[in-house]
Amino acid sequence: MTQYSVLRLLAAGFVDYLGAGLFLAFSAVYFTQAVGLTAGQVGLGLGVAGCLALVLATPLGRVADRVGVRRTLVVLHLVRAVGTASYVMVGEWWGFLAAVTAVTVADQAIAALTQAFVAELADGERRGRVLAAYRTIANLGISVGGPLGGLIAAQNGTFRLVLLVNAGAYVLVALVLATIAQRPVRRERAARGTAAVRDRRLLALASLDTVLQLWLPVLNLGFPLWLASGGHIPRAWIGPLYAVDTVICVLLQLPAARLVGTVAAARRGQVAGGVLLSASCLVFWAAPYAAQAAVALFALAVVLLALGELLTVPAAWTLSYAIAPDDRRAEYLAAFGMGRSFGRYVLGPVLVTALLQSAGGLAWAVLAALFALAAAATPLAARHVATAFERVSQSGSRS
Repeated sequence: MTQYSVLRLLAAGFVDYLGAGLFLAFSAVYFTQAVGLTAGQVGLGLGVAGCLALVLATPLGRVADRVGVRRTLVVLHLVRAVGTASYVMVGEWWGFLAAVTAVTVADQAIAALTQAFVAELADGERRGRVLAAYRTIANLGISVGGPLGGLIAAQNGTFRLVLLVNAGAYVLVALVLATIAQRPVRRERAARGTAAVRDRRLLALASLDTVLQLWLPVLNLGFPLWLASGGHIPRAWIGPLYAVDTVICVLLQLPAARLVGTVAAARRGQVAGGVLLSASCLVFWAAPYAAQAAVALFALAVVLLALGELLTVPAAWTLSYAIAPDDRRAEYLAAFGMGRSFGRYVLGPVLVTALLQSAGGLAWAVLAALFALAAAATPLAARHVATAFERVSQSGSRS
């Protein structure tokens, strides 16, 4: 893959996540105030759309294996554009449900298929480095888009115009992806079947990744709710502490990806990352009781959380690449990504908020135990990844 192709991919990623950050910052305000939906209706629609996205992830991966990953990505970005533009015309719940389902299904599939596309453009450990650069650019895009979206939320008259600009940005992303040069890919006719979701090795790794991906709801829900309800420090610290996480992720994502570029290193990275995430939860638990040191402990907890994230995310890339046979790569990566999406957007928000409401500070002990158990189980689940890869490669065409 040429450096020019990398730059084009990163540019597309920046535009993509700039739009995502822009919209996420004012979406709730738009749907409740401009459209007139209740918060419950918005939540129900997002929940239904998320469930459908999980169900359709693996079938879309199989489609990509048959017709081409790049072609499927282009179509999905165009679907996002149409869905986003449709928000302008939404006036009732069923219209919202149709639009948000199209956008959410495309969003979830694009994440896994982008990983599969990188695999067609780069080899070996370089894949992880490209994905790390892409994720860094994504963080930058969201960091820029979020504040802009906040400004837009203060001026209701600009909502619909920005939605149309956002839809146009997704069209631009699709056009850029369509013109990225890639090596010729020999595509054999993919056999029918559900090899990925029946592969026990993949299911074990994806289940552990589901738990490790709870770092996101811990950061976005657990940390601010805990600080606001009993942190004994001003809520104004939430923003600066978020900034600490963002800066660490932007600066260290590439170096972290280099540390877990092989299967053996990825196994160690999952273990170390799980331990760091567990330690972060314990420090969050202790922070409110530290009097004058509370701010320092909250900052330490955020740093530990960020470091755990930086190790577990690229380690999961490496392990999922290793277990995915070439002729069914998109299907396998999509199936693996289901666990990630479930942990981040379905299980995590429910678990974290329910634990904090019912158990208070003990919620952090439960979360710490979950991360520690995932870390401890990783060596066993990932011990025979190479063997599983060989087995799946030999039998994938017969599934």
